[in-house]
Amino acid sequence: MRKRRTRQHQIEDLSYNFVEKQVLEAFCTMQRYYQRDYGYDAIVHTFKDTGEIENGDFLIQVKATERVRYSRKHKGYELTLEKRDLELWLNEKSPVIVVLFEASTNRGFFINLQAYFQENRLILRHLGKYKQVFVPTKNAFMPSVVRDIRLFKNNVYEIS
Repeated sequence: MRKRRTRQHQIEDLSYNFVEKQVLEAFCTMQRYYQRDYGYDAIVHTFKDTGEIENGDFLIQVKATERVRYSRKHKGYELTLEKRDLELWLNEKSPVIVVLFEASTNRGFFINLQAYFQENRLILRHLGKYKQVFVPTKNAFMPSVVRDIRLFKNNVYEIS
């Protein structure tokens, strides 16, 4: 029997296509990691308004599904993450953005993990094997978000 392309394969490809489109429309570039996944799917390189490349990048992890699940209680989309991934992402110096992609609507929602854990006063060592986080519905991933992350990281890392 030959290998088959599944709907999940298509959803994953569509998710990368969606994320890269938002990045490109923000006048940035995205370099996807095509080798084994060790925690990140892509790195985003940013540029000044003059077109010059900037120091400091940010990292993206994409989670793709046919349809996201909404939690009324938490007023956000449910996303379950593994502690071993969180250990890597939360100790990263660059911002780590997780994009939750919904294939049925071709929409993506994002969460800045370091900020989420800080705002919710979550402590990594107190977590079990998995942690469920909730992505606010207002956090649509679009070019303006990429530009905002660019400006945020520059305020943290760029020396005038």
